[in-house]
This record gives sequence, C-alpha cells and structure tokens, in this order.
Amino acid sequence: MSFRGRLRLFFALIVIVPMIALALVLFALTARSETGKADAGIAVAMRTAFAVHEETADRAEGVLRQVASDPELRAALIAGGGEQARLEELLGARRGIVRIELRYRGEGKVAVTGSPTGVAAKSAPLSVEGRPVGALAVSLTEASDFAQRVSKLTNHEVAVFRERRAIASTVEGVERAAFGDRGRAADLEVEGEEFRGRVDRIAEPSGSGVEIAVLRASSTVSARIADDRLLIGGLLLGFLLLALVSATFVSRALTGQIAKFLTAARQLARGDFTHPVPVEGRDEFAQLGREFNSMSVQLEAKIEEVERKREELEETIRRVGDALATGLDRNGVVALSVRTAVEACEADAGRAFPLDRGAFHEVHAGADGGDLEAAIESAERDAFAVRPEIGPELLEPIDPDAPPAPRRRAVRGAAAGAYALSIPMRGVLASPDPEYLGVLSIARRDRPFTSEEEELLEYLAGQAVVSIENAGLHETVERQAVTDELTGLANARAFHSTLEREIERSRRFQSPLGLVMLDIDDFKLVNDEYGHQQGDEVLASVASVLREFSRDIDAPARYGGEELAVVLPQTDSEGAALLAERMRGAIERTRVPRVGRRGALHVTASFGVAAVPESAAEKDALIAAVDAALYRAKRGGKNRVECAEPVPAAG
Repeated sequence: MSFRGRLRLFFALIVIVPMIALALVLFALTARSETGKADAGIAVAMRTAFAVHEETADRAEGVLRQVASDPELRAALIAGGGEQARLEELLGARRGIVRIELRYRGEGKVAVTGSPTGVAAKSAPLSVEGRPVGALAVSLTEASDFAQRVSKLTNHEVAVFRERRAIASTVEGVERAAFGDRGRAADLEVEGEEFRGRVDRIAEPSGSGVEIAVLRASSTVSARIADDRLLIGGLLLGFLLLALVSATFVSRALTGQIAKFLTAARQLARGDFTHPVPVEGRDEFAQLGREFNSMSVQLEAKIEEVERKREELEETIRRVGDALATGLDRNGVVALSVRTAVEACEADAGRAFPLDRGAFHEVHAGADGGDLEAAIESAERDAFAVRPEIGPELLEPIDPDAPPAPRRRAVRGAAAGAYALSIPMRGVLASPDPEYLGVLSIARRDRPFTSEEEELLEYLAGQAVVSIENAGLHETVERQAVTDELTGLANARAFHSTLEREIERSRRFQSPLGLVMLDIDDFKLVNDEYGHQQGDEVLASVASVLREFSRDIDAPARYGGEELAVVLPQTDSEGAALLAERMRGAIERTRVPRVGRRGALHVTASFGVAAVPESAAEKDALIAAVDAALYRAKRGGKNRVECAEPVPAAG
C-alpha cells in the first residue's frame, strides 16, 4: 500500500470511525434525554392529578356533613335498596352531588346512588342514635370532568380506571392492561397511535381500585429526537468536511517532503536511535535531518516514558483489583472487572457468565462477533472440564482431611481465527464447601493471549469473587438487622422507625394512619405445657396470618415476645378495626401442628386498634392508646378486638 493510501486509511481510523461512534453515542443519548424529559413531565402531571384529586375530595367534605345531618337522606341511605326511588329523589334535590355510597358496618352491604363514575369521594362514619351504621362517602366529581380538568392543567391525556376498567378518558380506546405495573412509565399503543404513559393507584374511601393514567403522544418526543439528531448530524458532517480538506492538504505536503527525505530515512531505518542522520550544510535536507535527529531523540525518550507508563498501568490495575475486593455493588464490580480485563489485555470482547443466577447479572463488553463468541464458549467448556489434576477439588467436600484443592487456572480457547481466555470464579467463603459463582472470559482476533495476560485475568476474577462475597455478607447482615429471625417480620427497631416515618407522612398529607397490636392469648401456658419449640410454631403461624392479610403498603412486625403489630398507612380506625377482626377470625381458625406429636393446637389472639388522628397525634401516644385498647380486649374476655377511645379534636 502506498504512503498516500496509508494516510487515507489513517484518516478513516482516527476521524471517520470515531465520528461514526460519536454520532451513535450522541443519537442514543439524545433519545434517552428526550425520553427522560417526557417521563419527568409525566411524573409532574401525575403529581398534579393527585393534587387535583385531593383538592376535589376536600371540597366534598362540607357536602358530606350536610348529607350526614339530613334526616330524610340518612333514613333513605340506611334503608338501602328499599328506598332507592326516594333516595334518588332526595339526591336530585341536592345539586352538585354525583354519587353517594354507604357501606354498612360488618354486613358487607353497600347502598349506592348516583353516577357509577363518581370519583374523589370524601368519607366519614355514620351513626344513628349513637349506634355506628357504617361509612358514608360523597363524591362531587364525575371521572370525565376530573380527567378533563387534569388534562387541561397538564397538557397530557388522562384516563381514569376503576377495577381495571376505564370509566373516563380523554383519548379513545385506552385500556388498563397496556400500562403494565403501576408507578413506572411505559410505551403503549392506543388505537394505532404510540403513547408513553404511567398509571398510579389513588386512594378512594370506598376501597375500590381507582387508578389514574397520564399519557403523552410519542410523536412529540420522536419529533424532538429527530430535530436533535438532525442538528448533531449537520455539525458532525461539517466537521468531517473540514477534516477532509485539512487531511488532503497535509497529505500532499507530507508526500512532497518524504520524497526529498527518502534517502536519509533509509539510512536511519538500517540503524537504531544511537545513529543520527548525517547533517551537512544549511539547505532543506539539512534542516529536515536536524528535525529528524531531534525526533529520534524524542522518540527514544518517549519509549522510555511509555515503558514507565506501562509499569504504572500495571500498578493501577492492581489498585483497581483492591477496590473490587472492597466494593458492595456486585453487578457493578463484575461489570468493572470485565471492562478492565478487556482494556488491560487489549481484548476485542469479554463477558462474565453466572452459574449461580443470584450471584450477579450476565455482563458483556466490547465488540460482537460469532467468531469471538465461539472462542469464548470453547474456552468456557474447557474451563469446567473434569481432568485428573483437579481430582482433589472433587474430594474436598467429602474428605475433610484432603489437602486444599488447587485453584483453577485460566483456560485458552480458539475458533475461526479468534482466541479466548476463561477463568472459573470459585467462591472462597461459601459453606460447607466452595461453589462456582460463574466464569470470566475475554477474546480477541489475530493473536493469542500471553501468560502475563492470563495472570492478570486470574487476578481480576479473584478480586471480583471476593467483592461479590463481601456484598453478599453485607446484604445478609443488613437484612438481619431489621428482621425478626423467628417470624420473618420486621423487628421492634424497624417497627418504631416505620411508625415514625408513617406518622410524619400522615401529618404532611393529612391522611389517616391505623395501628393494630395483638397479643396471643395464653401464650405462657403454651410454652409451659408444650415447650418453647411449640411456642415458636405458634408465633410463626400467627405471623403468617398477619402477612397474608396485610397489603403491600402495610408493615407487620414483631413488637416483642408474643406481641405483634401492623402499621396501616392511609387507614382510619374503622378500617383498621375491620382488618383486625378479619385477622382475629383467621387466627381463631388456624390449627398449629404439634411439634413431634400428632394433632394440632387451637390459638386465639386479642387485638387493640388505634389511629391517627382519631386516637393520638404522636407515636408514643398512639402506642399507649393501642396498648390500652389491647388491655381492654384481654380484660374483656380475650379473642376480641377493642378500639382506642377517640381524643377530642384540638381547638
């Protein structure tokens, strides 16, 4: 290849290829940035929707009090279906009410009148002559009006779902299933049009599953991405043209100078850097010779500097390995190990493949290629092949007196002109015997790996294993610090932390917070008569009931001894009492198997219920109130639910 051809190739390698890579990276970043902006806008719109819902619900409070105080309407509501015509007549006389609902206490009955699409209801308990009847909820807002208002405020499309069915939407054809999980933005298609949206559940007093979805047409994001990419492409194209003109000029200048200096350059090519080019006279050849000699001296210095840098690089890699050993992000550590191995060993590709799926995620780095993958797979198969020299490794788990098994070394592989190295990642802390976590591999084309590169890969794999196991130990200790070992529930420290956090959230958002505390009846007799192992079985069975009846946002915990508790966010005292009654009934129906014997034990529990703000406003006062209610339940005959006395509202 001619010198000019080499210059063209050099230009392609240092300008065109990096620019293509830069363009791809910038295009990807542009798409990610615009998608992130769209998701941020959706999040803001969702917060606006929640604020509008809260504001709308608050407006219904005054009407709720009027309805609760109207004797005719109360009577019609309490009568339920038998007074439906009268109820609708009374409702029609009250302008602005969209939906009234009464949930009868303990009967599972519901009296509803008005629009089935009413949302943003306000709820309060309803009593007749001092006797609780149930919970009354009033809504002043149609779901369609709510959706239109939020859409106008946020400039987003809005949909409202109840029990996963659309009850209002500003865009036709939207379905709940298209959104996937709540709280996460996702791409979806509605009537052939692409959208990006998010759905979240919103609290309604009736307990029905009302969800709000916010959508934005993907065409807007796509248009912005296209505009950004067009701008980036124009700038890069201008830079490429400028570089092309400059390269052409430089190429012609260099070829002319090289033609004049060819003879002197051949003399230098036969020797080393200690033989300078002879310099005579003061013409252009002499000046070029002096520059060439100067360059020769500088090149020799650069070689020495490069050697020094190589030694520094090795030391840096060692330090990176030490950092891997102390890291607690196992997936980040493995990814760093793969990237470091690829860069330090000048490989084209690398990967870490887990044998234990819980150890880390599969990681790939570098170029893709069938030959590289085939070489890696060949090396990985050989890495785990059973050979006579690794027999002690098989004896180690069954013979405690056997000498320690030698560690496996890096294994080579090759396929279609590509070469690979693989090293098994064997744990050192696992019990009772070490396990293989995975395998670390690198590959490149054209030349095999050296023994120094093998040692470097083994070192990085070893440090990654140490870091993975350190992360596992840290996660175990962290989990044990907040978990009760016997029941699997949160321990007392985690309970107090959760309760403080939820009380602060209740105060900030003016939402109710329920607290249920239970004590297993006659638990001491169980321990005394059947033993502590049987007592542990009773505790574990009761804890299972609490987990079964708790929502995702609830926090069951072991408060101490045979006392357990459940923190109930967004739940008033009535709702907490209903849940406590269901738990009490489930515990009463539970049969705990006898330990070491046939048969089962019958257990019961007493419950105390309190709530913020009805029973208390602070944590200590709330715990005291629920303790007092629990004591009344015990004193009143056990196996029952007692609610804390309400405290007077602050003047």
